[in-house]
Amino acid sequence: MVYLLIFCILAYLTIKTGQNLSIYGDAIGDIKELDKSWIGIVMLASITSLPEMITSIFSTLLGHPDMAVSNIFGSNIFNVFIICILDVFVIKNICFTNKIDRGHLLPGFFSILISIFFIFGYIFKSFNVFHISIISIIIFIVYLVSMRLVYIYQNEYEFNMENNIGIEIEEKQNLAYKEAKKGFIINAILIVLFGIGLSYTADRISIIPIFGITLGASFVGTILLAVATSLPELTVSIQAVKLGAYDMSIGNILGSNLFNLSLLILIDLFYFKGAMFDKLTEYHIISMAASVIMVLIIILGTFFNKKKKPYDGYLVGIIYIISMYILYIYR
Repeated sequence: MVYLLIFCILAYLTIKTGQNLSIYGDAIGDIKELDKSWIGIVMLASITSLPEMITSIFSTLLGHPDMAVSNIFGSNIFNVFIICILDVFVIKNICFTNKIDRGHLLPGFFSILISIFFIFGYIFKSFNVFHISIISIIIFIVYLVSMRLVYIYQNEYEFNMENNIGIEIEEKQNLAYKEAKKGFIINAILIVLFGIGLSYTADRISIIPIFGITLGASFVGTILLAVATSLPELTVSIQAVKLGAYDMSIGNILGSNLFNLSLLILIDLFYFKGAMFDKLTEYHIISMAASVIMVLIIILGTFFNKKKKPYDGYLVGIIYIISMYILYIYR
């Protein structure tokens, strides 16, 4: 129970630090006049996904690549579940998917494509370069290509998010560049430290019975680590929606999912005892499948943008609860 308490404290600190990172990172983007449509999908998504990256690397170094992979797919599941939270608790009288441009769903399509390659890696485990799976390398290349294609597509069709984010976050209005950079670096270092702490305490929680129940590395990665490291995405998305920046919010959610999948190569790289895929089980296929199904629901929901109720948001919530129950059984 002591480790669980420490984990909760570190999770809270991670949330606050993630919020600060988003504010400072977005301020740097404003000062440097970066493309607004690019901020949500790349810059903001990668910043809010720093906790996932740090915890995944250190979970792998602790000898738990299965926990690291569970953290990635668990985070992706929770990220999409954020849309259900937005529909039910934040947005009034409208549906989230009614307000977003379909062009910002491209990261969702590419995350599904990478998930298909993940299945290939699980099936063909023996194709390695040294200890790194060829599939991990292909996944990272697909990620780089997808980022380039998303950037080209957005520039070609000139998606304009300026109207959405014209209201600036109050805390960053008067930030000078040096102050923003200093704040960003300090909070990035804190994220690393908290990530190490979360990884270590999650490792302890996975092997120490709680009320007589041993949760296991994979389930702890999918639930505790995933939710804790995804809370920055939740806070940023809620803040963006309150400002009317729906496209920025979906860019942050799906962009974070795509960035998380690119971390698979880091897990493979830092697992020196063999290829990452050799340690994975059907458990990870279930969590991956759940994330794909939830993304598909959101994509399809945008094609029915005149619906009066957020049926897709409700369905995502149901899938999330069912998948968590199934993953608990298979832990």
